[in-house]
Amino acid sequence: MIRTNQLSSFALFVPAFFSHTPLPLLAGGGVSPAVAKLVNLIIFLGILFYLIRKPAKEFFATRLAQVRATLQQAAKEKEAATAKMAELDTRLSRLDSELAEIKSQAQREAAAERERLQAEAVRDAEKIRATAQREIEAAKQIALTELRDFAATKSVDLAEQIIRRELNPEDDARLLKRMSEEMSKVS
Repeated sequence: MIRTNQLSSFALFVPAFFSHTPLPLLAGGGVSPAVAKLVNLIIFLGILFYLIRKPAKEFFATRLAQVRATLQQAAKEKEAATAKMAELDTRLSRLDSELAEIKSQAQREAAAERERLQAEAVRDAEKIRATAQREIEAAKQIALTELRDFAATKSVDLAEQIIRRELNPEDDARLLKRMSEEMSKVS
């Protein structure tokens, strides 16, 4: 088997050998030098093809396998990218529905919060109303008590004025006598 560096030196030797030495068959003188060079070229190319055929075949087979592997890898990556893109499209389409769901959830929560606040405001108003009612009732009781006291004081004053105006000294003596009798009975 010929190694690559031997092949390259041999490939350089063959054309150099045949380019200056015509073949003995063509040496008869009736053939042009261009034909001799053509024959030399054909022989050179034949030998070159014979020597390079197997390494070239292996090289191109390896290269073809590499290209196929690269194409298969690219196809797999394309499928993965297509799947990822489909997943992203699905997520984007769901995003609209998720946003709508979030918005409706927020609206429901806001409505529930509004109702809770209204109910709390009604309870607070009822407490304030009850407190005010108790305060009014207490103020009424105080006013009634003060009014009774005032009425009693005025009644006593008025009675005293009436008694002083209508009481004469004989009635006064008689009242004193009667009181002293009642006091003596008690003691």
